[in-house]
Amino acid sequence: MANKATIQDIARAAGVSNQTVSRVLNNRPDVADATRQRVTDVIQQMGYRPSDMARGLRNKNTRTIGLIIPDSANPFFAEIAKGVETGCFDRGYGVILCNSAKVLERELIYLDLLQSKGADGIIFIATSTHIDHLYPLVESGVPVALFYRDAGNLNVDTFKIDNFQAGYMATTHLLELGHTRIACIRPSSDETPSGRRVDGHLHALEQAGIPADMALMPRGDNLIEGGEAATAALLASGDSFSAIFAANDAMAIGAMRSLRDSGRRVPDDVSVIGVDDIMLAKYVEPPLTTIAQPKQEAGLRAIEYLIERVEERYTGGPRETLLPIYLVERRSCAPYREEA
Repeated sequence: MANKATIQDIARAAGVSNQTVSRVLNNRPDVADATRQRVTDVIQQMGYRPSDMARGLRNKNTRTIGLIIPDSANPFFAEIAKGVETGCFDRGYGVILCNSAKVLERELIYLDLLQSKGADGIIFIATSTHIDHLYPLVESGVPVALFYRDAGNLNVDTFKIDNFQAGYMATTHLLELGHTRIACIRPSSDETPSGRRVDGHLHALEQAGIPADMALMPRGDNLIEGGEAATAALLASGDSFSAIFAANDAMAIGAMRSLRDSGRRVPDDVSVIGVDDIMLAKYVEPPLTTIAQPKQEAGLRAIEYLIERVEERYTGGPRETLLPIYLVERRSCAPYREEA
């Protein structure tokens, strides 16, 4: 195998200095057009490929982005990660994926690790509502894009949805179908953004003149198994309900599994609706009605904004993006029917 060409080889073949080759590789403007073309031709002839990491170290840029998510087993975060990875790949950046497992100490460790590895920027989906630990990072000059949290006075770009409206839309859809006994599978903690979806659910009930019934509001763990367990508890309680609003699609899918195992039919006996429109939602049987948000597109937009900051093409103040949400009607919801 032939030895890999070096900058020195390129310089000798093109009849220029090593510094000139470096200027061409870094797209510096202080190179004559004819010289630039000659050097570029030699680079192509010799199949030279500069080391992005080595070039990055010289330019204080490693072309790597850190992504911290709370739960890599949750398909919702996987879809955001896919958008981030695609956006990075298209721009010549790599991604370091960190799973905090919803543990604050792990977040802190990963933030330190990404800094030590020289990550050019970080996309951060926080475990808790508190993001004070981001202040030193941002103040040190590392660009950060933040999902689903208020940034306070931090100069970071944020990406959010109206979680209150998502819960309100989902419950309103069930109410419009005639359901009044609507169970709600809450997230593992009210301190998460999806806790606001429960607030929207309660507001829709209040507007309809229906009192909240805490017996119909079990908690899940945000995953399929959590929705399954919460629904099993609802069924065991003996309380009547004709519909379930789950704070995310994973728990809604778990609810459908539990209903099926108990002999209930969806939507003939119980209607089910979720939030997020994860990829699995349209493949379960029946396909899940949900409030959708653009997850992969959000990951792509976050990378676009973050790399603009990394490459100093944007140096302004914080930008807030409110992602659109909309109802996707499939076959897991039906009009309320009186029991025979």
